[in-house]
Amino acid sequence: MKKILQLIVCLFNVCFLNAQGPILLGPLPYHEVSADVETEPVFAEDDAADDICVLENKSSPDQSLIISSDKKYGIIVYDLKGNKIHDYELGRINNVDIIPSKNNTNQFIVCGTNRTYNALDLYLFDIQGNLKQQLIRQPLNSLKDVYGITFYNGPVNTYIFISDKKGRVEQWVYNNNQALPKIKKIRTLKFSSIVEGIVTDEFKEKVYIAQERKGIWEVNANPSISPERKLIYKKNKHLKPDFEGLALREEPNGKGQLIASIQGSNGYLIIDRETLSPIQFFRIIANKSIDGTTETDGIDVSTISTSLFPKGFFIAQDDDNDGLNQNFKIVDWQKIMK
Repeated sequence: MKKILQLIVCLFNVCFLNAQGPILLGPLPYHEVSADVETEPVFAEDDAADDICVLENKSSPDQSLIISSDKKYGIIVYDLKGNKIHDYELGRINNVDIIPSKNNTNQFIVCGTNRTYNALDLYLFDIQGNLKQQLIRQPLNSLKDVYGITFYNGPVNTYIFISDKKGRVEQWVYNNNQALPKIKKIRTLKFSSIVEGIVTDEFKEKVYIAQERKGIWEVNANPSISPERKLIYKKNKHLKPDFEGLALREEPNGKGQLIASIQGSNGYLIIDRETLSPIQFFRIIANKSIDGTTETDGIDVSTISTSLFPKGFFIAQDDDNDGLNQNFKIVDWQKIMK
């Protein structure tokens, strides 16, 4: 019944679009897309799927992988067809991010917030998605209920930003030494309420932070620069909180898009990377075989060109997977940015 209703809504919107011209959500162009692929469900029931990151295989793009968190189990690795290929019972992993290893080719460092231990975890993965080693498990006594996380590969050092449910965001530095891995806290940023979504723009040396009930902040990511902050997008009558996941689509010369999942509006805001102006809002709706997304949490985006996704893809967590355990939906980027 849910799929039938979604199809009726979709058909109505298509007819309305053809009759009336472009649909707007407030001042923003608004459109709907359907997923091309969905992953197998996560292991745990109820609210379990959360965040994802993309392991980009530059030499064999079709072999790229999705690394996801099941926040009642650990980490699940999917291929681009949505099949589970590995799973690791590591604790209540909430958010994840990934960077290539600076020590070895075809290896990757994955960071995660682990609520079982209220810790920051670092893991070493190979290009096939095998977990080779747990590098670090750092308890974070200064944070209450660890939440969001992201890497920042600065000009010299590698950093990790990590948040909690009290609005604190800590910045740690990682020494990039897989034989003797170490991290050290270097500063704390404070916000007035809960923060989860975090993403960095290395080209601009900025970190973007989603304060769930307020909006999206831009802050200097380089710790040697004053942490000035600017609210680049705030809640309004058209797009209702919560502001959840953030992702950055990086194109050459600083071009691209910042994307935010807005849970209260069941969709995704696209902001121009250069101007920081909002340019579009979209939702993922059902098609004949894959349901849409609702109350989305974690998101990610990739520019890697594959046979199925020549301009890259967008991936989002789905809160209600038609009666099954939660999962993730993958959408061809060309559908989104027409």
